[in-house]
Amino acid sequence: THWFQPMTGITAEKHDSFISPTRDGQVIMEFSGKELVKGEPDASSFPSGGLRATFEARGYTAWDPTSYAFIKEETLCIPTVFCSYGGEALDKKTPLLRSMEAVSRQAVRILRLFGNTDVRCVNTTVGAEQEYFLIDKELFLKRKDLVYTGRTLFGARPPKTQELEDHYFG
Repeated sequence: THWFQPMTGITAEKHDSFISPTRDGQVIMEFSGKELVKGEPDASSFPSGGLRATFEARGYTAWDPTSYAFIKEETLCIPTVFCSYGGEALDKKTPLLRSMEAVSRQAVRILRLFGNTDVRCVNTTVGAEQEYFLIDKELFLKRKDLVYTGRTLFGARPPKTQELEDHYFG
């Protein structure tokens, strides 16, 4: 099944059986790469943001290789993205993947400005809410806490007593 997260707030699945008829009326189990990579569920029951023509009510699922497949109740679930006929995101994952690609593209541009010409992509591992500060090297070298640990060990108290990670990770 292609497993995706439409904008309805719950997950959805597009089930396919991999049974194909033979010429003599029998059936065989068959699994093609095409069925793994792409599916075409009906998108007419999912929110799209507006009216659309009947032929545009199609939705397409496409395998998301950044997420692991998993087994649920004896069914292979393949994580996918879900887009409309026109390419609009109909799920919560497509905008995330597109933003990760945009961040990577711009980070590569910045790294190349700093002389790192070997980098091809940047993988996102933290949320955009993280704070980073650029400081002059001379000022950095004057702060032993930064030099030895790579982080601030003393300074002003954080706002709202946010000194622990518990409020970020629930």
